[in-house]
Parts: sequence; C-alpha cells; structure tokens
Amino acid sequence: MTTGGPSGGRAVSATRLSSAVTPATLSTSQHHVASRFTFGVTEDVIAELRAAGSWQQWFERQLAWTRLSDPAGERVASWFPFLADSPAKAWSRITTEERSAWDYGYDFRTATLARKIVSRRQVHEVMADFWSNLLYIPAGEDRSFPWRTSFDAVIRRHALGRFRMMLREAVVHPAMSGWLNNSSNTKNGINENLGRELLELYTVGRPAGYDEADVKSSAQLLTGFKVKVFDDFADSYQPNDHYVGTVSVMGFTHPNTDPDGRAAVAAYLDYLARHPATATRLARRLCTRFVSDTPSDDVVAAVAKAYRDSDTDIRAALRAMVRHPDFASSVGEKVRTPTEDIVNGARVLSMTPTGAEGDSAFARQVVWMSNAVGQMQFDWPRPDGFPETSSTWTSPARVVRSWNLHYAIAGNWWGAQEVTIPSRSDLMPTTWPLTLGQLVDHQARLLLGRESTPALRQGVADLLNVTVGRSLTSASAVSDWTWTVVRGSVLNAPEGMLR
Repeated sequence: MTTGGPSGGRAVSATRLSSAVTPATLSTSQHHVASRFTFGVTEDVIAELRAAGSWQQWFERQLAWTRLSDPAGERVASWFPFLADSPAKAWSRITTEERSAWDYGYDFRTATLARKIVSRRQVHEVMADFWSNLLYIPAGEDRSFPWRTSFDAVIRRHALGRFRMMLREAVVHPAMSGWLNNSSNTKNGINENLGRELLELYTVGRPAGYDEADVKSSAQLLTGFKVKVFDDFADSYQPNDHYVGTVSVMGFTHPNTDPDGRAAVAAYLDYLARHPATATRLARRLCTRFVSDTPSDDVVAAVAKAYRDSDTDIRAALRAMVRHPDFASSVGEKVRTPTEDIVNGARVLSMTPTGAEGDSAFARQVVWMSNAVGQMQFDWPRPDGFPETSSTWTSPARVVRSWNLHYAIAGNWWGAQEVTIPSRSDLMPTTWPLTLGQLVDHQARLLLGRESTPALRQGVADLLNVTVGRSLTSASAVSDWTWTVVRGSVLNAPEGMLR
C-alpha cells in the first residue's frame, strides 16, 4: 500500500525473503555487525550481507561508501528546499518572519532522520551520527542555524576518512564559531569557550592534564575567525583580530608570528588529532558506542593504536574494533537510543518516507515519535552531545514509551502520509494454514532478523487471548488488530530493543 504519494518507496528485495514461512536469518556474527552498524537490519541488509559472502566483505563495501549508489538517500535533500538557503537568505527570512531558527532546525532534524531510514550507506550514516554527537551542535540554535547544514556536510565528508581532516574543518566552521562564541574571540577580548571545548570534548579530554594556561593559548590561536551573528551571518577571517605571539599547549609550541594564523591553527589541530590522549579518548568513545558501556582497556588500546598508526584513519580504527574478540563477545550489550529505536522500527516495518511537505508526513512524525520516547534529534542542550552509554536509555519510563510507540508505528495509528508501506500480502507467508506461533516466528525473522523465542510466542498469544497453536487458515484470517499486536510485540521483545 502506498499512502500520500506515489514512487520513492523501498523496492522489495528480489530474494523475497518474506514469502517463505521461515525467512532466512543471518549468522550471529553477521547479525551482530549489521545491528551495530545499521539503523535497522532490513530484508535488503540481510540480502546484501548474504550476497557479500561474509560480514567482513559487507563491512568493507560499506566503508567505501562513495562507491555505493544511494539515490534514495540523496533524494531526501530535495524535500527541504529551505536548507539550501545561503546564510544571508536564511537570515532574511528570519527578519521578515517568514521562517524561524526553529523551523530550519526542524527541517534539518527531519532530513537527518529520513536519510537514516532510507539510505543504503548505513555504516556511513551511523558514523555521521557518531561524529555529529562528538562535534556536537544543536539544530535550530540561534547563533549557528544558517550554517548547520553546511557543518553537517563537513561531518559527512570525513565520517569515514581521517579525523584530523574533520577536526581541521569542523573547529573553524562558521556554525561552530557561532555556537561556541568564537566569532567574538579577538586578541583584545579572548573568549575561551571554543578553545576549552576543543581540549575537553573534541580531543584530549580532561584526564590529559591541560591547565588554564593551555586553554588560554588554545583560545588565542583560534582568534580571527568571524561570523556576523544576528546580521547576515557572513563568515570571514580577520588578521587584525588574530592574537600574535608564541603559544604553547600541551607540548605544542608555535611562534604564531603571522597575523593570518590559519596555518598555525591547522598545525595545532593536527597535533591534537594525533595526540595519544586523543587517540585513547576517541577509541574509548567508539568502543562505548559499538562494544560496551564499559569497554576493556585492551580493546580501547587496540583501537587507539590503529588510529595512531594510520594517522587518524577512522576506517582503520573501526577495523581494529570489529576484529577484536571483545566486539564479537558483546552481543546483547547495547540498547538502542530512542531515536535509533524509532528509525529501526520504520526500516524493519518497511515504512519508507517519500516527502515531508505536511505535518502528517511520516518523516515529520518520526521526529515527534522519537521525542515522545525521550530523545529529539540534535536537541541536547550542552556541547558534549547525547550520552553514548546504553544505561542512560533503559529507564522504565523510556521502555514503556517505546512499547507504546511500537504498536502505534506497526498499526500506523498516527495516520502517516507521504510514506510507502508494502501491502500486507508482501509481508506475509505464501503458504497457509499457519499457527499463530508460526506467524510470530515469521515476523520475528523479518523484523528482528532472528527466530522468535517461546516467551515471545506465548506473550503474543496471551495478548490476543488465544493459544499459540491457534490455526490461521489464510492471510485474510489475520485481522488488523492481530497483525498490529504481532508486529508491535515482536518489536517490544528484548531482542527488539538491542542494537
């Protein structure tokens, strides 16, 4: 079924895994990698993994993200024409009250979540999310909003490249300069905000032992980068505002004699990116996201070494992490964040957004569904980004909200428009009769990528007040309510919450 618009929907995999009574599942290792490095293990992901021959080959293809055609992901930008506004044009719309900073942020949040749902480049999307959360800037923030989409392009360009190149562009970007007040940082009035966060959050971290003199020197180096905040938001570099004089930060020393200090800044950022403390901090954060809330020192050291040996190559760090025994043994140790949970639901339920014009558009609803569970994309108020620990997202309130939203999304209770939803016949077995337990197992294989447990089958039967062995003679014997309960309950299973 297609609702609210033609085309743009997800093409059902040629393997038609859903046609079998027992759809194919992945091996434990394949499913583990796919679960950690996608926003939802769909039929298409399963088909790609099986075709690749091994999870290692699939992972390598995903790391080479520019070689993967992704028309669905690239099409999303066309739904949000205002995000293509120049900073001056965006500010003009604000002054005439045609738009607000919040409106630009809402579009950006929606576009980000839509790309997570539809993109074929799933590892790239996951890593863009990771780095956006490290080098964090909220969406719709007053001092940075006209430049936020441009900043996202920087993160995406380097998400599977070298961290030092990402750091070079991100730290001096107009969005970052506005957000952390570097636009008002001059030789005659040092603002330490960005200089401090660069050390504390983006590179070496507090345990590295920097002091206030280091923070001041860090801020002095960053003088000269200007943004006309609350004007036309034009960016520039002003040598007359740059502090000149020798600076020293944690072993980095530069004469800094040129009023154009951009070369000195590039050298400083390269130094920080290559610093052993940065390698360890980034490695621990990666392992916290993809391995465990409490990663071992051994896996952290292995990832940090690969990062340093490769001159900050993110792909090398990821390879070291997924090849480490701790990664393989961490099955079931990570829980999806609320945003990941809703995006996963959309992907595995094959609900594909096709536009975002109205408030009832599914892409818009995903933003509010995530918020209802407890996390709105890019809405964390501090520069440290959302917590990467699963324990943060496992409160009873969050779990109950997720359960309720799983039923809502499975039954399309919000009445989503601008979305493609496959017909029920495309999602059901072609062989009948079946028992209720067999139908539950079929949907567990499709939505979770694994067999159902006896507890899940019995739980669905109890909710419907029937037996697990209840016979279903045909697809038409499955009512809308039964269909929603089965699929929502599968997503509510403990396995459905794990990443």
